[in-house]
Amino acid sequence: MTPISNITGLSAEIAELLGAAGIRSAPQLAQEDSSRLHARIELLAWQRGKATITPSVEQLDHWIAVARMMTPSPGEEPLHVEDIPEAMTTPAGAAWMPPALRAAQEAAGDHGVPADHYIRQQNGGTDNTWRKVDPSRFATIEEYNEGRIGVQPLPRGPMAAASSGDPDAPGEDNGREVPAPRRTQRIRSKGEELSRWVRRGVVHPRPFHTWLGALVSVVWRVALLTGIAGFIYLILAVENPAAYRSEVIAGFVVLIILGCLQLHFAGRSRCRICSCNLFYSKNCLKNRKAHHIPGFGYVASLALHLLIFGWFRCMYCGTAIRLKGSPEK
Repeated sequence: MTPISNITGLSAEIAELLGAAGIRSAPQLAQEDSSRLHARIELLAWQRGKATITPSVEQLDHWIAVARMMTPSPGEEPLHVEDIPEAMTTPAGAAWMPPALRAAQEAAGDHGVPADHYIRQQNGGTDNTWRKVDPSRFATIEEYNEGRIGVQPLPRGPMAAASSGDPDAPGEDNGREVPAPRRTQRIRSKGEELSRWVRRGVVHPRPFHTWLGALVSVVWRVALLTGIAGFIYLILAVENPAAYRSEVIAGFVVLIILGCLQLHFAGRSRCRICSCNLFYSKNCLKNRKAHHIPGFGYVASLALHLLIFGWFRCMYCGTAIRLKGSPEK
């Protein structure tokens, strides 16, 4: 197949984006629609931090047209023997045989020898028949946890630590000291889950921007609730509300500034996987893994979880995303 790098005017960065979108040859590019391909490439470029090099729909139309000119029609493609399905050349009722072994059989003139004879020769004389698997022959972790079997599962820690019996002790390899393995917290076999303090998931490309958006979301909600409570207090409990005119104006200005910041981060902070807004809750069904504290809503729950633990799960796709650092702790 003709690679897409042969198309004139297509840079290496654009070819990399096309390859990430599943297009690695000119025939594949010739079958694409420019508008749909532009939406896919735009999302991939944003996730990789290369949004400035996203090609336009007109450029994609030109490259698709060039790819169609470079791609021959189906009738012009030469037919190879390897492209013919083996089932078409196998007689009815005969056992399937690889093309190379069938060619060797025909060259030797052994038309009466069964096909499985050659297959057994290739496998060292062993039989090549499939056997039905009996699930009752396998032990499960549930049976071990319930005490029905006495076989202990293999340890999930490093082999050096498992051989010494002490997870903190360094191992030995032919007299040489091996560095002690890094202790990691893993999911246990009895249904235990990782602690929330263990950062996990893919790394977000804009960690500081996302962290600042979470902080603004929490502060804006606290300020809004404080402003409403203070306004009610002035109306009902203060004898002379006009004396607090400067305080009311200052609070109103702070709410406006925080509200503008909230709108900014709500429109620009997105999930790395599904590209949905993180600090703006759409009217749709949320993922079952989404962070949700009753009375706080999905956005405030996500923001609090991000600020406290350093990672979060998208409320729409449920993907675990961390801001920085290693997923293990």
